[in-house]
Amino acid sequence: MFITEKLKTFSWINVGNPNHDDFEKLQTEYKIDEDTISDILDPDEQPRLEVEDDYKVIIVRFPIINRETDTLWHTEPLSIIYSTNRVITVCRKRCDILDKIKKDEKTSREEFILNIIYYIAESYLRFLKELNKRVLESKKALQENIRKNELLNLLEVENSYTLYMAGIKGNVAVLDKLEKVRGFVKTEDAKELAEDARIELSQATEVVASYSKMLKSIKETFESVINMDSNTYINRLTMWNIILVVPTVIVGYYGMNTKLPFADSDMAATVIFILIMVLLLGFAMFNAARRRIY
Repeated sequence: MFITEKLKTFSWINVGNPNHDDFEKLQTEYKIDEDTISDILDPDEQPRLEVEDDYKVIIVRFPIINRETDTLWHTEPLSIIYSTNRVITVCRKRCDILDKIKKDEKTSREEFILNIIYYIAESYLRFLKELNKRVLESKKALQENIRKNELLNLLEVENSYTLYMAGIKGNVAVLDKLEKVRGFVKTEDAKELAEDARIELSQATEVVASYSKMLKSIKETFESVINMDSNTYINRLTMWNIILVVPTVIVGYYGMNTKLPFADSDMAATVIFILIMVLLLGFAMFNAARRRIY
């Protein structure tokens, strides 16, 4: 779907959820080569800056929630193709970040692109806060009862942190290259925008690193708790096995075809047998209780 906006110094063409006809139009009407189209179609395309004959291609990654993928909170590539008087943005999914850019933030081609990078950096921070809330909710649930679903949620968040860190670092590298492009960051407003975007990306990097450490600590804590619980259950089963073996040994001994004490007196043998079992069971249970594995 093509949406064209005529601005003061350039035209902005936004292509969201493109189909085959849209890519045909990009090739025929806007002279975008086939290799660039192929890169745009790749969902795993990493952030980079590429210079072609008639235009430059910037690819950045932004955070998105996609219920169709294994990782719910992941990143998608946004392609920015710009030439002298035109900026084309292409995204496989709908990019809500573009809707946030105001009219007065599109004064020039360069400032518009820097604003896109700035709002992407800002969105990473917002998504990270939501992910952290999810971690705290899972932590609270795990403190009450350790469940498989909550542990899987933490694993999904960990995967999202990894994807976010890769996307943020790639966007930083793109910003570094843009600042080295001659004439791109030439006005004071553009320099200020580039610095703001860098600060937001730096904060996002620190937040991801901090949240990742916290998540790792939570996982290690609950892994230790699970191991301790497993050891406790094994100890309990072992102790009960020992307790149940005692009467089995005594009964088995009396079942042998040998001369045994009190064999002629059924009553005496039964009483002695019961007393021995009670004493041995009592001793075993006392030791289990004392060691807190009962």
